[in-house]
Amino acid sequence: MHIGRPLTLLGAIFGVVGLVLLGVGVALAVSSASFLSSAGRADGTVVDMTERITTKPRNSDGHRRRESVWYPTVEFSVGGRTYTFRDSTGSNPPSYATGESVPVAYDPGDPADARIASFSSGFLGPLIVGGLGLLFTPVGAVLFVRGRRGHA
Repeated sequence: MHIGRPLTLLGAIFGVVGLVLLGVGVALAVSSASFLSSAGRADGTVVDMTERITTKPRNSDGHRRRESVWYPTVEFSVGGRTYTFRDSTGSNPPSYATGESVPVAYDPGDPADARIASFSSGFLGPLIVGGLGLLFTPVGAVLFVRGRRGHA
């Protein structure tokens, strides 16, 4: 049986997935950079930490594993109005403590559209997605080329 054809197909799949992930990572980074460049700035305060618990499938010993991720809820004021939002970036252990002061970036046209102005809130997602793309693309290219050479 020739290994060339399946290897070529696998390489093509890895390569296409890698290129898509790279594209999505770049688009997310551009979107975050655009938001942050035009955003208003304010000082906010973490008013609550919300725990989200997920249950993982059973592991080899038959026990379900529970995982907690903590999301900060932040309050800030603009033009005499107070706004509250829950940041979309969670962590375990918690990155913030209740009462902690944090920088906030918000849309001047809609201050309810806000996020913590930090590297992780703005660029961690694009970095992870783009990084996976940087990993998948060359692996796909190598598999594709090896598969094509196996055809000859």
